[in-house]
Amino acid sequence: MSVESVSDSFPIHDGIRPYESGQGYVLRMAAENRLLGLHQIKAMLGKSRFAVLDGDDAPALGQLFGADESDLRFALGRLLTGDGNGDYKFAGGPIGRSYFVNRMYPRTCPECVHEHGQCDLSWDVSLVVACERHMVLLTDRCRHCGRQLSWNRSALNVCGCGNWIEATPNIGIPRDLEIHFAHWVRSCVARRIGVTEKPVRSADSPLPLMTLIRPLSLDGGLRVVYALGTAATYDKEKGNATINCRPRAAMAKARYVLASAADLAEKIVRLERVEFRITRPTAVIGLLAESMSAQDSPQDRSLAYSILYEVLKQKSVSSWRGTFPQLSQMSLF
Repeated sequence: MSVESVSDSFPIHDGIRPYESGQGYVLRMAAENRLLGLHQIKAMLGKSRFAVLDGDDAPALGQLFGADESDLRFALGRLLTGDGNGDYKFAGGPIGRSYFVNRMYPRTCPECVHEHGQCDLSWDVSLVVACERHMVLLTDRCRHCGRQLSWNRSALNVCGCGNWIEATPNIGIPRDLEIHFAHWVRSCVARRIGVTEKPVRSADSPLPLMTLIRPLSLDGGLRVVYALGTAATYDKEKGNATINCRPRAAMAKARYVLASAADLAEKIVRLERVEFRITRPTAVIGLLAESMSAQDSPQDRSLAYSILYEVLKQKSVSSWRGTFPQLSQMSLF
């Protein structure tokens, strides 16, 4: 079936809500119109069930469900694939890497979906692992079938196996860092839609990593966290927040990246010796170099320049050691 043949058959129309995930909106509307789910909408648009929806689909989706096209473009973002030089966008602005956004295997807070009937746009950011409202870790697997959640399901609160999506028991509680990071991402999205986001609790986190990225743009902050998390490995005496080996599972990997970057920031603040064993210098330097070219954020440029200068002035970027890395542009240091 084509979009034109079914556009008049969907009786329920609604706009996309503030903070709502773009793909979450389409799934919500598909369920309200008693369709089979997101995969049926993809088929109508001539897409594979393994494809993702992006801003290029906004005109057709707006015709189907009544949402404003610009609002849909904002929520869906843009993902180009092919030569690796993607013009990626998320929440109305550029995003440096496609992996900064989790487009295939969503995470959800079942309590939020139950209370508000929507998926939050900030949950699409790959490093967001916690719900700041309910102070719980997000759910990314079905407790019944054990599989990762997929957008290809029949409703927001139902897994592809047909069971209700419920919080996974005994997975622990989020760290303060993860709660504050989730709030920072949501605040960045709020600024882009012209809303002042009220924190669930005090947003003035004393955590060094949060102090570091708070003034940055969403793209700049994500670049810095990924650069530090990718580059940093620490001595054998590690705090409880550090995960000892890089995990493969997406949620665990995201928690690892945040913890690694946070541990480094704390060491710098304590004026301790830090060591980077950079196994992939091109990726790390590339993330920082791209932040240096940011046209609309002097904070991004300044911080990225300071970190990159410290990396490149070493004789070998494969082993960066410095007692006091000179990130002097930031009040944190």
